Amino acid sequence: METNKEVKQDELQEALRLLYANVITSTIVSAFVSTAFVFSFNSSDQEYSSNKIIWWLIMMIGLLLRLFDLAYYRKKTSQKYTSSKKDLWVFSSYSLLTACIWGAYPLYFFPFSNPGELATTIIIICGIASGVANMWSAHRFTAVSCVLVMSGPYTIVLLFSEDSYHHIMGTMGLAYTIVMSLSAVKFSSFTYKAIHLKNQNAQLLQNMEKKVEVRTQRIYRLSNVDRLTGLLNRTAFLKELNQVVDADPETPFALLFIDLDGFKQINDSLGHQAGDKVVKETASRIALLSQDSLPICRWGGDEFLVTYKFESIEDVNRFSEELIHTISLPHSITQSKTWVGATIGVALYPEHGSHHDTLIQNADMAMYQQKRIEKGQVGHFSESLRLQNIRDHLLSDRLLTAIEKSEMRLVFQPIIKSKTGSIACIEALLRWHLDGEEVSPIEFIPIAEQYGMIKNIGLWVVEKACQQIITLSQNGRALTVSINVSVIQLQDREFVTHIKTLLTRLKFEPSLLHIEITESVFAADKTVLMKQIKALQEMSIKISIDDFGTGYSSLASMQDLGVDIVKIDKSFIDNVNGSGSNIVHAVMQISQSMGYQVVAEGVESLEQVEKLNEIGVHFLQGYYFSKPLEVDQLTDYLNDRLN
Repeated sequence: METNKEVKQDELQEALRLLYANVITSTIVSAFVSTAFVFSFNSSDQEYSSNKIIWWLIMMIGLLLRLFDLAYYRKKTSQKYTSSKKDLWVFSSYSLLTACIWGAYPLYFFPFSNPGELATTIIIICGIASGVANMWSAHRFTAVSCVLVMSGPYTIVLLFSEDSYHHIMGTMGLAYTIVMSLSAVKFSSFTYKAIHLKNQNAQLLQNMEKKVEVRTQRIYRLSNVDRLTGLLNRTAFLKELNQVVDADPETPFALLFIDLDGFKQINDSLGHQAGDKVVKETASRIALLSQDSLPICRWGGDEFLVTYKFESIEDVNRFSEELIHTISLPHSITQSKTWVGATIGVALYPEHGSHHDTLIQNADMAMYQQKRIEKGQVGHFSESLRLQNIRDHLLSDRLLTAIEKSEMRLVFQPIIKSKTGSIACIEALLRWHLDGEEVSPIEFIPIAEQYGMIKNIGLWVVEKACQQIITLSQNGRALTVSINVSVIQLQDREFVTHIKTLLTRLKFEPSLLHIEITESVFAADKTVLMKQIKALQEMSIKISIDDFGTGYSSLASMQDLGVDIVKIDKSFIDNVNGSGSNIVHAVMQISQSMGYQVVAEGVESLEQVEKLNEIGVHFLQGYYFSKPLEVDQLTDYLNDRLN
């Protein structure tokens, strides 16, 4: 059935090609003959001559319309346009318009024509009708209709004339009209058969070529195409990327490394079958937006590579953001809708590498860096990022042995009771001294999290802090210690067990331990975290939210998690005598209803202390009281405060 449709379409296309191929010839003939008609036969009647010129102008307009139609059709077909029956009827309409103008001439001017002009007119009209029967033979209706319209009415008028001479001319014209109509039918049948046979043969050849092509494609797909998505696999992508560079080494392009956000949760919660559907649909969305001439591939898992030729960096960003938006639209995998996001890393050829390995590595690097900063956005590779990556690898290598080599240590900063000025707690802060350099926790903690070292380092911090607090708490001084814990640690289902085992071994009182978690905890799986937090609180360990107001927290989430302490971020304390006081007031009011206590971080001046005391903040922490202290400095500090 599909093949028959294709044959019919090809036949229509070929018929229109033949018809339009004769338009210029027929137009030239019509223009020449109509001009001869009008200007060859002179008449003393001024009105008669004027009417002939009017007819001639109408003919010229009709011919111009045919030429415009020809130009329009050629323009459409030059753009891979598929012809339709509408095009055929448009052609027929213009042809019949011209035929009607020809047929009108002898009808209108018959009363004014002398015998010579009359004979000439019928001969020429019949001659043109003969040409029409031949030229329009690709469409039977057009050919026959034009013959009848051009010569039929005039011959009938002659037959009904009272003049015997007219009868003879009319009889001859009618006979010729019938013969030409039959010839038009015959020519059309012959032309149709020729077109049909031509396209049948072409279709047979095309079908043979398609079978060969299908077999070739099967072989190609087995070795070059990812079975799940239909995109190129790694091997084929690298091959085609090299071909792009070899074919046009001077033209820059962007390589986009796409990684799905939230895909693991879909696999874990809905199963791998649902995950496969998401990957497959995502691939279709990427392919729909991508340039057909450039390679794209599924790099592996939920990662994709897209090649994009661009005009500017803004163009790359626009395309990347469009990809992220399209990928992030909901997927109808189950009865409910499922969402994933996407983060994209971009490397530019040849600016960021002339070899595919370098480009892919740099785009991958940019993507992971962007994930660290903010997911769901576009990140570009840069030289500074390359240097940062080298440093990150160095730090990750050295982190493996940092504890064994005693490069890590703890420093401590007191937290003060606002009402009494006494020490309420001591926060333990991790420091890393590497080859004479103090590496900031802001730099090495994310690396430890990324490379899976944070759990061991975190447990070491808890153990070390508890040991040192035990030492400092001798002589009857019971000190409480606050320790920062990564969300990754808290998500570890064995974390609570490890803490309980460690405290039991050290004989450390759990009520003297506070665990601080950042607001990023609210972006994680709350169900798991709530269980972990409740388990810790059941051991009498206090839970604090650190850097409150800078991240993901909401009052509803805080209420669900049931935290004990909230630490207001330094950014609000810096402006506590201005607009920041509104935030502090609000937090204090909510704390009364929700039952948690409040710590103000980053207190650095007496004015801040007075204002915070006025508001009623429970605890204060910052350089005004003490900077983070080494262990021996803390000992002296405690002795001074307690003696």
